[in-house]
This record gives sequence, structure tokens and C-alpha cells, in this order.
Amino acid sequence: MEYHDLSFGKIFIINDDLAEVVVDGGIEITTTMVSEFHGYLLARFQHPFGLLINKTNAYSTEFNAQTQCGTLKQIKRIAIYAPTNMATLSANFMASVPRDVNIPIKVFNNRDDALHWLDPLALPVANHYN
Repeated sequence: MEYHDLSFGKIFIINDDLAEVVVDGGIEITTTMVSEFHGYLLARFQHPFGLLINKTNAYSTEFNAQTQCGTLKQIKRIAIYAPTNMATLSANFMASVPRDVNIPIKVFNNRDDALHWLDPLALPVANHYN
């Protein structure tokens, strides 16, 4: 599977319409990191795509970074995979933060369900990074 290292984690390219970001544990996401993330997505995808945010690892996000994260007009949907109760609480808060762009965001406790919501035709993809 194609992936790209970022200063705070990895982006996995699942297909031409879908990417998954996995943040390293213990990181605090800043606005600079969001800019790095968005820059890579804009360089990699030439058309609208879905984004899976994988909250397997525990990390935090500055409030300003939360308001900026996932605001690219090229993102058609965002699914947040939250496998634990704490990750679900964090994901629900992140999904509720007002943004300038209205992109559908949904939180899932099952990664395959999140992938299916993003791309119903996507085959199940192994979770190679746990």
C-alpha cells in the first residue's frame, strides 16, 4: 500500500479516491501540521476524495488546528475511526467543531464501516499499521 510519512504520522493511499491518516501517539497537532497534511493531499489528489482519520493512537489537537483540519473543498467526506470510548469522545467533539466548509463527517467504531461509508465500492483494506 502506498503511504507518505508526515512529521506527525502517515497518510495511506487506499485508492485514487480515498486516503487514511494515522497520527503518531503522543503528538499535539498544530496548524503547521494541518498545513503540511493539506499540502500533501492537494499534491496527491487531483479530484474529490474521501478521508479516513484513524484515531487508533492517542493524540491531541490545538483548537485552531481542529477548525482548519479537513477544510479542503476537495474532500467530499470525512470518516473518523474511533476504536475506544475516549477516541469516540474526542472524535465527536472534533466532528462538531464549526468549519468554514460544510463537509459531511461521521464517527465510526468499526474501520470497515467507515471505509464503506466513504467509498461503498472499496474492498476491505487491511490495517497494516497497528
